[in-house]
Order: sequence, then structure tokens, then C-alpha cells
Amino acid sequence: MSFDLVLGQDRAIAVLRSALVSGRLAPAYLFSGPPGVGKRFTAVQLVKALNCERGGADACDTCSACRMVDREAFPDLYLPTRGERKIGKGSGDGTEGSLSLGEILRRLHFAPVMGRWKVVLIDPAEALTAEAGNMLLKTLEEPPQKTMFLLTAVVQHSILPTIRSRCQALRFTPLPPEVVRRYLEGRSVQGQLAESISRACRGSIEVAEDMIREGVMDQKALILDYLLSLFESPLGARVDDTNRMLGSLAESERQAVDRVHAILAILVRDLLWAASDAGTEDLVFVARSRDLVRLASRLGVRRVLDVASAAAGVGHGLRHNENPRHILLHLGNRLAALGAALPAVARSTHARS
Repeated sequence: MSFDLVLGQDRAIAVLRSALVSGRLAPAYLFSGPPGVGKRFTAVQLVKALNCERGGADACDTCSACRMVDREAFPDLYLPTRGERKIGKGSGDGTEGSLSLGEILRRLHFAPVMGRWKVVLIDPAEALTAEAGNMLLKTLEEPPQKTMFLLTAVVQHSILPTIRSRCQALRFTPLPPEVVRRYLEGRSVQGQLAESISRACRGSIEVAEDMIREGVMDQKALILDYLLSLFESPLGARVDDTNRMLGSLAESERQAVDRVHAILAILVRDLLWAASDAGTEDLVFVARSRDLVRLASRLGVRRVLDVASAAAGVGHGLRHNENPRHILLHLGNRLAALGAALPAVARSTHARS
């Protein structure tokens, strides 16, 4: 039952189920793929299947072991404490029950407390310090009996090659839009909103939920009009429009820039799609397809990539806590410079439709 709850990762689940049925389980697995596609969730389902009181190739989701794993209270499930964004070998973070990686590795030499398997879940493995990684490697070379390590990572090659070589790697892929849409519909997100988010979230449930929580798509028309206007607005108009955006979108200016950044990323995706003559039916902003196709055809792929670079600059500014107003004004200047280089027929892209 538990593995049936994993969305869109049929190949990885088939490998794990086959290993559970045959009993040929690897001592360590590395789940890699984009954020929000089910890596940690799958790891938790595997921990349940390994220790479910009913046994078999899946978990029942109802026994005491399954329920404890879901609450992260199962005594044979170890989650190394993170401090300052890193997992080190040293002491825990001071909270009740927190354990350092070093203490966990020492405890693995004892028999399981309650279950059949002891499992160490390192999520994300990119957080391992070099010292902790070397300590983990020594244990992976001679893993204790009935012990499994589950590591997650966005990119496999961010993990030490010596650690990777001792793990069975399973690749998790972005979820198809229809899978995300069904998930959203199950969460009572309906109609065009579910369709738009499923196309815009880059196959990530985490991104989709963030977009819902932040209300990004609720203001997409307003933000899209603002972004398209930047390609042709004079400086004074850009400043006035930016001030209005920052005052009307969200409670804080940073939240406003976050929302502009999210819509800008979708705009770049749609412009790249339109510039490649791939058709308009798969555009996120399909209602503005005529404007987007016109702009993309004049920009061309090279200048659309310049728009992508401008979007990356917004993300950089957010990560480094730059002044939100300066971030948007800089964005406006970059897009206006691109717009100034376009043929005159292309420079009226923000008419409402």
C-alpha cells in the first residue's frame, strides 16, 4: 500500500519491490533527483516496508511500526542531526533525542531495538561535511548486519565518489504534469489553477505546494503584464510600475519579489517553448500565447537565454538579501535593454487579451 502512494516513480519503486521480494537488498541506496519529486517520501516507505509487522514487499501503514516511522519515532530509524545546514560527525543540536552521525554509527553495532532493520536516513547527503563523509565511508565499507543507509541528493555527483560506489543509485525524475494535476485535484485545487500550476512547477510537488501557499498564480496576470511591459517601458514608467508592484503584491517587498521571480521563471519557460516553435497548447500562460509567440519570435533563442540570465540575477539577489526594489529595477533595466534592440513591430507585447 505505501509504495502505491509514491507518485510518478514507477521504475524506482519496481526496483525496491523486487529487492524486497527477493531479499537481495543493497546495504545502501542513493536516491537522486530534483527537489520535491518523492525521494525522502520513498525512503520513508522503504523503512516501513523493511520493518512492517505484517512483512512482505510493502507496508501495511496501520501497524505500530509503520505509524512510528511516519512520526519519525521508530527507534531503529536514525536521522543525523543537522547544524548550520551541515551534517557533521560531532554532537547533536541539543534537542531531546538528537544524535550526531558519529553516535548513530556507534549504535549500529547493536541489535535493532524494535524492528528487523536499522536504517540511517541522510537527507540530504549533500549536507555531509568532508569529515562526516569519511566517517560514513568507513562504515559503508563494512556495514553492520541488518543495517541500511538511505541517502538523498539532488545531483549524484555532489556526493563523494567513494560513497557513491558503495550505494545502489536510483534516479528520481520530474513528475509529469498530469500526475501533479491529479495530486493537486486531490488537494481540492481545481480547474485552470491546477492545470497552470502542474505545468509551471517543473515536475515538483514541493514547488507546486509552495506556489499554492504563496498565492503565486492568483496574481499571475498582474505580474505577467508588469514583466512584459518592462521590455518597452521608459525608465520613469518602470520605476512607477515597480513601486506599485512592491506595494500591492504581498505583505513584504521580499515576498513581492519572490512572486515576481516565480512568474518570471514561468515566462522564461514559455518563451523558450515558443521560440522553439513547439506549439502553444503546452504554454503555461496559454491565454497570452499570441503575445508570447510574437515576443519570442523577435527575441530569438539567444535573447530568451538573456532573459533567463536576468531571472537568475533576481534569484541571486533574493538569496543574498539584496534590496528588493533594487532587484526589480535592475531586472527592468536588463529587460528594457533587450527590448530596445528588437524591431519596432515586436515592442508592443503587453497588450491585454
